[in-house]
Amino acid sequence: MTIINSIYEAHHGSFLTVGITGSVAVGKSTLAAELAQGLNELGLIARVISTDDFLKSNQELEAEGRFDQKGFPISYHLDELTSLIQNFKAGHLQKTINKYSQTLADIIPGKKETIDRPDVLIIEGVVALQLPTEFLDQTIFVEAKISDIKDWYLQRNFLATVKASQEPESWRYQYKNMPIQEFYQLAMDIWEKTNQANYDNYIAPTRSLADWILILNQYHQIVDTIAGPRKNN
Repeated sequence: MTIINSIYEAHHGSFLTVGITGSVAVGKSTLAAELAQGLNELGLIARVISTDDFLKSNQELEAEGRFDQKGFPISYHLDELTSLIQNFKAGHLQKTINKYSQTLADIIPGKKETIDRPDVLIIEGVVALQLPTEFLDQTIFVEAKISDIKDWYLQRNFLATVKASQEPESWRYQYKNMPIQEFYQLAMDIWEKTNQANYDNYIAPTRSLADWILILNQYHQIVDTIAGPRKNN
């Protein structure tokens, strides 16, 4: 049975949540989109939201002295995400949330998005499994070799920065003329201080909360799907 079929059969006509987590750059957003498409093809209304939309603004993080911890659980309004799920489970039909911009690397001031209550709400992000377990009906942990994830992280950063060289409004624009070796070192410093620390201390421990663990190879292909610790309990 595929994960899509498992989620479909677990729906039972009521609102269902799916949490997807894993390291930065491992492919959570792509997987979430594929799950949503598969569920939609089976006749359910599936909607993906990113935990990034529940990040504290850069201004809030600076005021708290936590900007260097951006991406750690403490940098999110997890209470607002929990409230969203509670309201949908209680039957509310719409909720309004903030919107995060990858271009600005910040919450967009004054920008809101209205979310209609779907059949299945897929929540993807590094803190997705930090939510109370009673609010997540199905949970997925995406796993790959750290060496492969670091390669994907570098590839994503290089490509995004090249594209941003023509976008003065992007936070990446400041790096458009940086020598490639300096950029590489900067990216790897950020990885070690932030992304690796976040993975080791906060993301990896939530693996024990997963119903499913997806193993990816170096080509970002799923090579194994195993029942996670939570499903075996």
